[in-house]
Amino acid sequence: MLIGITDKQTGRTWHICGGFPSASGKTNLAMMLAPDSLGDRYHVSFYGDDIAWMRVDPADGKIYAINPEFGVFGVAKDTNEITNPTALGSVAPGTGVLFTNVAYNELTQEVWWEGRTPRPPADVIGWRDWTGRLIAERPADAAGEPWAHPNSRFTTTLANVPNIAADFAGPRGVPIDAIIFGGRTRDREPLIRAITDLAEGVYDGLTLGAEATFAAEGVDGQLRYDPMSMRPFMSYPEGAYAAHWLRIVGAATERPIFAHVNWFQRDPDDGHFLWPGYRDNLRALLWLMRLREGLVQGVQTPVGIVPAVDELDLEGVSIAPADLAKILSIDSERWQTEMTRRERLLAQFDALPAEIWEAHRRVAADLAALSDT
Repeated sequence: MLIGITDKQTGRTWHICGGFPSASGKTNLAMMLAPDSLGDRYHVSFYGDDIAWMRVDPADGKIYAINPEFGVFGVAKDTNEITNPTALGSVAPGTGVLFTNVAYNELTQEVWWEGRTPRPPADVIGWRDWTGRLIAERPADAAGEPWAHPNSRFTTTLANVPNIAADFAGPRGVPIDAIIFGGRTRDREPLIRAITDLAEGVYDGLTLGAEATFAAEGVDGQLRYDPMSMRPFMSYPEGAYAAHWLRIVGAATERPIFAHVNWFQRDPDDGHFLWPGYRDNLRALLWLMRLREGLVQGVQTPVGIVPAVDELDLEGVSIAPADLAKILSIDSERWQTEMTRRERLLAQFDALPAEIWEAHRRVAADLAALSDT
């Protein structure tokens, strides 16, 4: 994904690109609007939600990125006015949208998918499910089956996105201030942890973990690793891929800051999400930009810098102090277990650069030292 965040008070615009496995919030983040309490000051611009090509511009030595695609696509399931109003605005009737594997009403030309509204349309006349069966004629034992496929999709042109950036088609691209990775995990990962070391940033991308989704592997709820969120698409070995990242980003005279984000921590007792997510995710990215510019210091941990409680702009957010403390902390015991799994993962990658192994051992040693204290 590739977005711009403009501070309307100062005129400053930051650009952030990121890689997220399927169902980890990438499209929702890319199409994010500022929360109401921040909307007067900040504007989020959309560039793309699927591909960002990065390069070093010889003119100023910065990393620049473009979205090479002409359109935007996303998973339809659970897309609605709350989760992603921008997406719904992009696929409004009459805008030339393509849908796949959604429910369709052949009489009214409406579409529907699970999560579009709390319940399916009450009047089933004319509605067909994603297999083409008329809902009204489905057998009784199919009453609980979904109307749309879990991997149903929509696609439309970039010009249809309501908050498309004015310079989205510029051939030079935009200068990148941050590269973020994010995965859907209910524990381990805090809200955001910034990484200032290049090798540790690439290492974090290689060991990116998320709960598996139907879109990726046909299953739900299992943890899997997805290096750089490119596991299904990587066309050459991970070791060479990591070396390429180190070479390209390392050639920049002004490097982006890395970070890992996670909007999906849950309470282990009742399962509620600890962070409100969606539009409020902008708050974590604003903290990251302030950290990059030296306006906040954060709290150093073995796995990166996390926000101090008073560094996040939480105006208008309702979150319990215990929940906030949880998402801004590191569970060292859980992380040490994770490091053992990461070592097994990295051992599978041939010709992995020494810098990556050094980053792994450095993080593991710092975690062990933290546990000893």
